[in-house]
Amino acid sequence: MIVLVSPVSTGAELARAFREEGADCLHLYEPELREAWEADRTSPHKLLHQDLPTTLAHLRALRPTAVIAASEYGVILADTLAVALGLDHHRPELIEARRDKQLMVEALRAAGVPAARTVSVRTGEELRTTLDTWQEGYPLMIKPRNSAGSDGCRICHSREEAQEAFAAIAAERNLMGEVNDEVLVQEFLAGTQYIVNTVSLHGRHLLTEVYRERIDHIEGAPVLRHIISRPTLTAAEQGLTAYVLDCLDALGIREGAAHTEVMLTPRGPRLIEVNSRVMGPSLAPDPYFSALSYSQQHLVVERYLRPAEFAARFEQPYAPPRTVAKAFLRPHREGVLRAVDGLRVLRRLPGFHSLDRAPVIGEPVRDRYLTTGTSGIAFLVHEDETVLLDSLATLHAIEDEGRFFRLAEAAPRPVPEGVS
Repeated sequence: MIVLVSPVSTGAELARAFREEGADCLHLYEPELREAWEADRTSPHKLLHQDLPTTLAHLRALRPTAVIAASEYGVILADTLAVALGLDHHRPELIEARRDKQLMVEALRAAGVPAARTVSVRTGEELRTTLDTWQEGYPLMIKPRNSAGSDGCRICHSREEAQEAFAAIAAERNLMGEVNDEVLVQEFLAGTQYIVNTVSLHGRHLLTEVYRERIDHIEGAPVLRHIISRPTLTAAEQGLTAYVLDCLDALGIREGAAHTEVMLTPRGPRLIEVNSRVMGPSLAPDPYFSALSYSQQHLVVERYLRPAEFAARFEQPYAPPRTVAKAFLRPHREGVLRAVDGLRVLRRLPGFHSLDRAPVIGEPVRDRYLTTGTSGIAFLVHEDETVLLDSLATLHAIEDEGRFFRLAEAAPRPVPEGVS
């Protein structure tokens, strides 16, 4: 029995990969995911977590062989349960640092791994005091201490912008459903941003994918436009991946998937964050298999179901045969979706592979700046990176010119009674 904790978002793809290989899985949900628990029809075994003693008693009767975080929601609970059940787990003393961005930075510093200066503030007064002594200059980054998908992140070029960004997110509920009791002030990292994915076995980390990201700064927010894999690594990128492995060790990551975002700056690589789960927000497996001959979630399945076969991969060089790109389709403004005219061009672009999470005609466009993929994700695969870059440039030009999505003005929200 494999226990998958909170299999939502790309955790659903992880669960599907286990089902493909006939694994018996229990889907365990955190209480805040009750609706997902109720809607789950994919496994005959599911459980809504209420308290630790009750859940542990239930699991001990089932004698599971692994407990795995299947989304960001399940990171803390999965490790807590794995430790209590004596199953493979990450280092327990660093459990909070694998979820809390401030503690993450502190863990890196304690291990002697370079990290961006980061200060956590609770109040406007603490923010003012921090800005009074801020030596790194502007711009700087304001973001929630615990969230995901670029939620609440703002690049601030002045003290006034930093105060406005803090006021906009402090005490607000974030993408993870948590209240922003603390907000981070972080050194702005200039350079090229990368994603490094890994799967670990007993503290040994297998490099599975390296992606370079295109991030545009729009209205003060970082907006991810696309990621493109790096089949052959430059010397600088090899140094960056070695740095990521040091970060994983510093955070006590030993088992299963990790998804790391890192900036290659003029001073060397600097961590943005490590997520001890599979990559989001889309892991439709076919484009990954077409380019890499595997997907991250299927490697996780291999690691747990066939560990000897997985271990043999450590002796093989990192050399994906083709390049895969993932474009996060972006509407030029808000509105109600009437048509997706750009698909006629997208599907004819060299390297186009497939479209995932296509937006629904007649529905309002939401979350224009988040990296949740709500407007669709296009996959492109080709042997030649240049071909993909040309196709991506064509795609982004159509998006920016407002020719990809045909939008109508959204109807104004009704004003509640008694509000003028």
